[in-house]
Amino acid sequence: MTYGFLQGRRWLLPFLVALVLAACADDALEVGRSVGEIHDQEGIPVATREVRPESFRSYQRFTTSLSGNSESTASALVGDVVEGVLFEVGDYVEGDTAVVTFPTDNPALNYEQARVGYENAESSFSRMRRLRESGNVTQQAFEDAKAQYDVARANWESARNMVRVRAPISGYITRIQVSKSDNVAQGDPLFTVSDYEQLRTTVWVSDRHISSIEVGQRAVAEWQSTELDGEVVRVDMGLDEHRKAFAVRLRFENPNRRVPSGVTASVTIETYRNDQAVVLDFQEVLETSDGTFAFVIEDESAVRVPLEIARRQGTRREVSSGLSAGDVIVSEGVNRISDGARVRVVNGNSEIGLR
Repeated sequence: MTYGFLQGRRWLLPFLVALVLAACADDALEVGRSVGEIHDQEGIPVATREVRPESFRSYQRFTTSLSGNSESTASALVGDVVEGVLFEVGDYVEGDTAVVTFPTDNPALNYEQARVGYENAESSFSRMRRLRESGNVTQQAFEDAKAQYDVARANWESARNMVRVRAPISGYITRIQVSKSDNVAQGDPLFTVSDYEQLRTTVWVSDRHISSIEVGQRAVAEWQSTELDGEVVRVDMGLDEHRKAFAVRLRFENPNRRVPSGVTASVTIETYRNDQAVVLDFQEVLETSDGTFAFVIEDESAVRVPLEIARRQGTRREVSSGLSAGDVIVSEGVNRISDGARVRVVNGNSEIGLR
């Protein structure tokens, strides 16, 4: 009896498994049919939107360093100890104003000799000029005195410039690299003066993209959430052999000197703009081997229309033909429908993602 019972259970288990699998298959088939029936009767759920004219921009973006529109660094003309620094960073100085001074007793300068030589030559030249006006000196003697005076004046100016280093341009002191009592060598940088009410930069553009950039195009520089308006001011016509790119010079207005000179910023050059463009997002476009298409809603059906794409920027596409303002297009669900398919608009409903 026990053997018969076990043998009965041996046949019962496969039977039950087969019964469950058959039931699951029937349920799956029923679900498949019910979804298909919903799509046939009510339409495939899609989201739509009306095409309206909007702005489309093409641009190129760079990361680059901004500097003052006019900027110059003064260097030491002699090795010595810094005697004084007469200004601070942020001060405005006129060009030719002394900023850093050195002692005048440096033997290498011959400072006093240059001063005395200049004063003597100036006195002699003034005397010769008076004599020439009265006709009591030859032209040659006058020319010799003038030449000696010019040489002495140049020597004196050189000596003065070595001990009183002047601002090369008018502007704001943006960097001071030395302090009082520092030992410096000839050629060491001392300070930088910038006119940074305007900023400039140079970006390098490949030969593939240079044709889209022109003088006068709008540019924007962004640094720490601050934006500066600018423009392209120069486009080189020759390729730089080392960089294998073209130099493009840009200038930006810097009101109240909000952005300091020398910072690294993101720079965007606007190469194209159309404020009345037909623009689609990439998910609204169907691209196949047969061409590029969008779906327009007509009488609760999706009608496939061919498109011509004029420009691409990121995920956006500017459409040059195929659509007009006022057309209602499928904005979500493009890859799930075909030409002539019945659709059901469910804008704002998560049903699109569920079915």
